[in-house]
Amino acid sequence: MKLLVVIVEDPDKIEPLMDSWYEHNISGATIIDSRGMGHVIADHYSIFSRFSDLTGARGGSYHNNVIFTVIENEKLLDKAIEDVYDIIGDLNQPNTGMLFTLPIGQVAGFKTPLSDDDN
Repeated sequence: MKLLVVIVEDPDKIEPLMDSWYEHNISGATIIDSRGMGHVIADHYSIFSRFSDLTGARGGSYHNNVIFTVIENEKLLDKAIEDVYDIIGDLNQPNTGMLFTLPIGQVAGFKTPLSDDDN
């Protein structure tokens, strides 16, 4: 199992991504509002104020979303990542987002076909 973490800059991309994941049997994710470091320091250091003005982050109004989801197998993980690129676009472009995966050692409170056999 893997933890897929996706940071999405455009909030309008969240719902289409969730719809696509649901269609591909990824039925659980947690979405957290967040702000990047650049936007936080732009509010506190005058040298970065132009950055803040350009991005609309002045006064802490700029937010992105962090999505966490547990993926059960590599095939499903590949499909989830493909959906991210299809909906969000090239993550190497500015103001799109990023993603990464982490291996999961233990899981509790997450029902999988494997956990059904353990009961």
